Amino acid sequence: MSRTQPSAPRSAPRRGLATVSVGVLVALLANAWAPAGGAAAAVPTGGAVATAPVPAPTATLLTSLPSAPSTGAPSPAGPGPSAAPPTPQPPPVDPLAGLGKKERAAFRRCLSVAVGPGSGGPCAALLQKKLKQVHLHPWAVTGRMTVAGVNAVLNYQRSRGLKPTGVATRATWLALAARAPALPVELPKKCLTKGIVICVDQGHRRLFWMRDGKVVRTVKVRLGGYNAHPKTGTWRVFPTANGTWRVYDKQVDPKSENYGSGAMPYSVMFYPDMYVHYSPGFHSVGYAGSSHGCVNVGSLSDAIWIFRHTPIGTRVHIFTPRA
Repeated sequence: MSRTQPSAPRSAPRRGLATVSVGVLVALLANAWAPAGGAAAAVPTGGAVATAPVPAPTATLLTSLPSAPSTGAPSPAGPGPSAAPPTPQPPPVDPLAGLGKKERAAFRRCLSVAVGPGSGGPCAALLQKKLKQVHLHPWAVTGRMTVAGVNAVLNYQRSRGLKPTGVATRATWLALAARAPALPVELPKKCLTKGIVICVDQGHRRLFWMRDGKVVRTVKVRLGGYNAHPKTGTWRVFPTANGTWRVYDKQVDPKSENYGSGAMPYSVMFYPDMYVHYSPGFHSVGYAGSSHGCVNVGSLSDAIWIFRHTPIGTRVHIFTPRA
């Protein structure tokens, strides 16, 4: 006799289907409301599912849901952060803005013009006029650059910390247009040491005879500049070299192959071919001329005083101030 399980009532499957449907709904809602990162409730595939009543979602529940943590990746749905707007650049400054209309136009025409030995025309005349205003060109404004005019440019460039070339280019024009003042007298440390030092400032054309860091005597001097070669007659700039040297000899009237006897009285000799000495030419024409590199003294009494008080071995420091 076989044992047969009693058949389930016909309505049981329907109740089971309804129960499973409610369970799936509960699981879906639970997954939707589960906190991010938490374990979602698994939906069973068989067996009975609890049929506890499910509360209807309310606005309070929806608004209190925790937000998903940021992963650091940009959202694909929206654009990335916009770039900061560029910083506006200030307009360029016109270096001639402070001049009157007529003078500004004159300088603007000459900014790109190089005025040097032998130059002529309106820019040469403007250069002479401006150098005259700062007491470096005491001669007439002719519109033609002579030896005196070129040496005036050299002296202006040294006094303003510009490269001393004797040719006026943009940097010199802008300094003249801006009425740049001469640099202040500022003696370097090499001039302020113990003992006797001859300190030569090319920017201010002064020799400072110093002892133990204090100025004992100040003398006007003329330095290297635009001059003719004594043998070839070729004109060029003969500079006075900056640096520190020692006096190696002194002669009242040294012989010279280039300049002859009597050209360099009371020479205090340092560095080959560079001496501190009295200059008859400096005494007669002043800064219209220049030396070939020596330190010219225009006062005979000053030259004699330096000669007598400067011992062999004295340091000589020559410098040009820089802007």
